[in-house]
Amino acid sequence: LRRFYFGDLFRSGGYAPCHPELFAEDAPAQWASRWLAPGFRDIAAAASAGRDPRPSLREEAPGVYSFELFTPEFCDMLLEEVEHAQRTRREDLDRPNGMNRYGIVLNQLGLEPVITALQQEYIRPVQALLFPEEGSTPDDHHCFMVRYKAGEDVGLDMHEDDADVTLNVCLGKEFTEATLSFCGLVADADHRSFKHTYEHMKGRAVVHRGRHRHGADNIATGERVNFILWSISSEYRASEIFRQHRTRSSEASSPDPVCLSYTHDRDYTEHSSRPSNEEALARGVMLDVVERREAELEKPVHDLTRPIAEINTRPSACLFCELLPPQLQHDLFAALMEVAQETMGKAGSPPPLLFFVGVQPSGAVPQVRRLIGVKGSPRFVIIDIDKEQRYTLRETDVTQASMRAFVESYLRGDLQPEPLGEDDDAAAADGPDEAPRLEPEAADPPAAAQREQEGRGSSCSLS
Repeated sequence: LRRFYFGDLFRSGGYAPCHPELFAEDAPAQWASRWLAPGFRDIAAAASAGRDPRPSLREEAPGVYSFELFTPEFCDMLLEEVEHAQRTRREDLDRPNGMNRYGIVLNQLGLEPVITALQQEYIRPVQALLFPEEGSTPDDHHCFMVRYKAGEDVGLDMHEDDADVTLNVCLGKEFTEATLSFCGLVADADHRSFKHTYEHMKGRAVVHRGRHRHGADNIATGERVNFILWSISSEYRASEIFRQHRTRSSEASSPDPVCLSYTHDRDYTEHSSRPSNEEALARGVMLDVVERREAELEKPVHDLTRPIAEINTRPSACLFCELLPPQLQHDLFAALMEVAQETMGKAGSPPPLLFFVGVQPSGAVPQVRRLIGVKGSPRFVIIDIDKEQRYTLRETDVTQASMRAFVESYLRGDLQPEPLGEDDDAAAADGPDEAPRLEPEAADPPAAAQREQEGRGSSCSLS
């Protein structure tokens, strides 16, 4: 477990705190004597002895628990320290993550040792009993403050955290609305179904798995500031169960509107209207991610060696032309491009079909062939992975005219589907027990944290 955030402002001599006791060598001892709510001290002691803490917690929803954690005095002291840091060292402070624009990283300020003590001595025993797989062996953390206020960030787009367990504590101030909405776990079929709305209270913590989809509802008036601790376990992240927990589920049912994410859900505009850029930024939407995704979808033809994720959810026309003479491949690709552009020009958004071409027998191309049972080259097939169906152009002389006529017949509903996995010559073959999923190209990482530029000050009091 790392003891210090090396290069933090306090230990490098670049920050003069207004509450030095937060940074002192004996600061960890203050949790039990001054800073933790008395009721939570008892909860943590019981959990350390192996006793189930849940009877002493409020279960907000399955897998979501709340409890009193910080005293009001500690909330005020930490708020004063954060505002002092923002006034005096604004240009040196990183934003907390790729979504929140307003807030600071507490570890960077110099509070990592005292936060590590909170995590290891008090939070770990509780989360280990609540979430044994994710919460038993935390050996790192990311701790930060976020702020919601009219004219700044007013809420936060639906998301999952890059944490194994998340602790979220309201420090104040005065505000209305600004609730927290919970949906499902990312690997569950109902991960976009609404579960619960949590109302923040000063000093009260809510704890949940990082993979639990949630979002901050818009603030109406005032200002809300929260302390957030992301616990991370390298042991858990090295396990197969971690990969399973983070594999996003695809579901056929319509999502609840509150559970949609403009940043992360590629089908957002199929279920809700597109927000303006100003509205999106005020809710922490990573517009660079959205813009890259939309630019990718605007391509008439996609590379089947590295298919985009939508191949799993949308009907897709696939042209296989591996190992053909280069000139014939070029001619077939040009023919497919024209058919794709015609189809996209006639249709609205999203288009009724995606188009893919496989030129080399590498990447995902062999996997797609095995999945749909198609043989030979060139071949033209429309696949619907969600419905486990395919539509095969039986002509071996694939041309622009035959592909165009085949696509038009599909869009009119004139074609009869075949099951995925059936051999190309219609011979009987056992299909998969469940719909297989293709692994899409990895998403780009969130944009790097940016620095904020604001005014300076020096007083140590709440504004």
